[in-house]
This record gives sequence, C-alpha cells and structure tokens, in this order.
Amino acid sequence: MSLSNSPFTDRLNTNYVPSEPEILEIRALLVGPTEEIARIDAQIAGMELALIQLTEKRALLQKPIDAHTALISPMRLVPQDVLLEIFFACLPTKHNALIDQNEAPLLLGRISRHWRSVAYSAPMLWSSMHIPPSNYLSTPPNILLGLERSVERWLERSATCPLSVSLYDYTNSNSNLDQHSLIFQPIAVSRRLRSLALTGDAELLSPLLRLGPEDYQFCNGFR
Repeated sequence: MSLSNSPFTDRLNTNYVPSEPEILEIRALLVGPTEEIARIDAQIAGMELALIQLTEKRALLQKPIDAHTALISPMRLVPQDVLLEIFFACLPTKHNALIDQNEAPLLLGRISRHWRSVAYSAPMLWSSMHIPPSNYLSTPPNILLGLERSVERWLERSATCPLSVSLYDYTNSNSNLDQHSLIFQPIAVSRRLRSLALTGDAELLSPLLRLGPEDYQFCNGFR
C-alpha cells in the first residue's frame, strides 16, 4: 500500500498515540517505501560516482586541450616590439610605478614565461619606482627584507637606464630609528637618478639629502 492511501493520514502531525496493533500496521506500511528510498539512495550514489568519474575524465581531456589552444593564442603571434609597446602603455603616467604584484610592470611578469622574459629584459619598463613606506618598528623583519629584495631586483632590471624614484615615508621618525635601510638602495644608483621625490623626516632621509649635485648626474628634478 502506498503511504498516500494510508489509513493514518488524518492522524499525521497530531498528538495521536497509536495502539499496539496500529503500530504493527504502521511498521508494515513503512517497509515498502523505506526499501524504495534505499533503492533511490543507491541510484543517487551511483550517479554521483559516475559524475565524479566523468568530471575527472573531462579534466584529463581539458588539460591538453588548453595547452594546445595556448600554442595558437593570438598573443603568441604578437611581435616582441609590439608586445613591449603594450607593456609600456600599461605603466602609470601620473606617478612612478608601484612595487605591487597587481600593477605593471610586476603584473606583466606573472602572465606567462614568455611575458616575464620580455618584461624582465626591457630596462625601460623598470626606469621608475615608488618605494612604499614601511614601519620599521612594527613590520615583521621578513616583510621588510622582502621589500628590500624587491627594490634590489627592480634596480637590477633597470640596468643603466636613468631612474625616477619616489619615497614617501610618514611612518618613521629619526627619534626612534637609527637608519632607513631602503634609503641606501637609491644611493647606490644615485648617478642614474633623473628625478627624486622624498617626503618624510629630514634627518632620517639625510643620507640622500647629503649627496651633492655631482652625485645626481642625470637628475633634473629633486623634491
């Protein structure tokens, strides 16, 4: 008997207490539907397993498809000089390039091995740089070291290009900090600076401020 024709339909969702014979009758009524639920559950489990297997099979097929499709990507056919022009167009025009993985030029090196090779071999892409402020008293040493290494690699990629550098530091004070280690990296390339913008504690920035005109061979803008 289907439960839709159950003689207990009018007693469902009430406080009715069945008698012993009725309990046996209810249990008998539940045997068929419970077995049907078990069969349905087994079918669902089989379908879920089949879906997992098909998904894995699709992924195995899709991976080489994507790899082959990448080979015929239109961007692979772009000549390197045109690609460089696109890279240069991605650079900011109203401020120096940021040391930010989500901004050009660093972002360009994350797209593909080819783009990274082109970007890293173009010194002019790295000819401007804004050094972000870092609180030397509260920033973990590994973060500071990572920033210093990023600046070092950036300057290496710029090769012999004239540089535009800016450093705005509102977080540190000469009263509680002996030296600003990032200051010494621009000093090492001071003869390549074409412009330098500094904002912060004068005494803390003094290693750069003490350099004379002869140390800024290309500099035409000092602020």
